[in-house]
Amino acid sequence: MTHPAQAEKDVVQVVREVIAEALARDVSEVQLEHNLMEDLGAESLDFLDIVFKLERAFGIQITRGEMERAARGDMTDEEFAPAGVISEAGLARLRELMPEAADRIKPGLRPVQILALFSVRTFVNLAEAKRQGRTA
Repeated sequence: MTHPAQAEKDVVQVVREVIAEALARDVSEVQLEHNLMEDLGAESLDFLDIVFKLERAFGIQITRGEMERAARGDMTDEEFAPAGVISEAGLARLRELMPEAADRIKPGLRPVQILALFSVRTFVNLAEAKRQGRTA
């Protein structure tokens, strides 16, 4: 039986390897706290490749709809982002979901900018949640 700490370490390592491969980087350059876009130079299409590779590596499925629902929780579109700008309640939800990006979740954020908040840790949390049958 795998110890939970070892299982988490394995998830972290696999996610780092997947991201390194998708971004043509050495795995040593991919650290948990790195933001995918700002620190590692990922573009939006790279996210599709990363999600595809994570799905294969862990035998999970991560749909775009799931990622959006996970960000919104049980909030309606109008509650989450009235007039296209994320509300205070929506910002609080994002800070809860992505504590590693809390300092970058600020008023004026738009839903299309959520992807820019993703770090290596965000994908580790997502993969762990999916492996445990939870919604991230």
